[in-house]
Amino acid sequence: MLTRIDHLILPVADLNAAAAAFERLGLVLTPRTAHAGLGTANRAAFIGPDAARFIYLELLAIEDPALLPPSRRHYRETLERGGGLASVAFAAADLDAALVRLSAAGAEIDRSAVRADDGRLLVDAVVVRGLPFIPFPLLLVSYPGGFEARYARSRALGRFEHTFPLRRLDHLAVLAPDLEAATRTWVDLLGLQAVGEVTTPALVIRQLRCGDAILELLAPAGPGSPLAGRSPALLPVAAWEVEGPLEVAAALARERGFTCPPPEPGVIPGTIRTAIPAAELGGLAMQLLEYVARP
Repeated sequence: MLTRIDHLILPVADLNAAAAAFERLGLVLTPRTAHAGLGTANRAAFIGPDAARFIYLELLAIEDPALLPPSRRHYRETLERGGGLASVAFAAADLDAALVRLSAAGAEIDRSAVRADDGRLLVDAVVVRGLPFIPFPLLLVSYPGGFEARYARSRALGRFEHTFPLRRLDHLAVLAPDLEAATRTWVDLLGLQAVGEVTTPALVIRQLRCGDAILELLAPAGPGSPLAGRSPALLPVAAWEVEGPLEVAAALARERGFTCPPPEPGVIPGTIRTAIPAAELGGLAMQLLEYVARP
């Protein structure tokens, strides 16, 4: 049912300050866009090599709390908890059919048209709550003109002309309340594909594919795991594959004032990794990956 990850929603307390950090890293951001009647505004970084694999990271500010709809209260709640990702937006093969199926499964559905100040339809958006074993609200989206037109328009506007070499979103991670039950919800109800599992002494990683990216469901491997006892949540980190050698990207991040340790072997077989801390990028840690051996 879900065909791709469309975007990541990162609420920020100060839109200008958060955007400045990503621009200093070398990402091109869209101009500020206000959302009519919702009390929010955003800027976004579009990342990906082609129409099938691009996503965007949305920096979202609450500018008029009195206008924020109850269905979007998780934006405010995320900021009150200290920041991080509030939600992930997915595209569905058939949005109307998806909503029928989700409603039958007991989900709470809130559908609205998000428009710019000038009245243009930006996106048909649906907040989905109450799904069993998914510890955050989902967002389902549909755009006027579809993804090919959206990609072509964004490329023509220069939105992919970054000077920092992010190639594509590789994975996100969710600490699952129950690994097997969560897997059934994502696979049987939402249509993701289970493609692998990685086990370490500390954790179990169930890998689910959605389009070109992986959603990782995490669970503690035992009572001594650092994840044991933690509340289920969408984790405040996004992992990106870089273009070219990882050390080059890490050195560039350091030159631009970010903390970026030397690359080390990743948990995912065949990768090396490093990361920029969440505190330096609006509350979202940026893990950087290089595949040195493809699976």
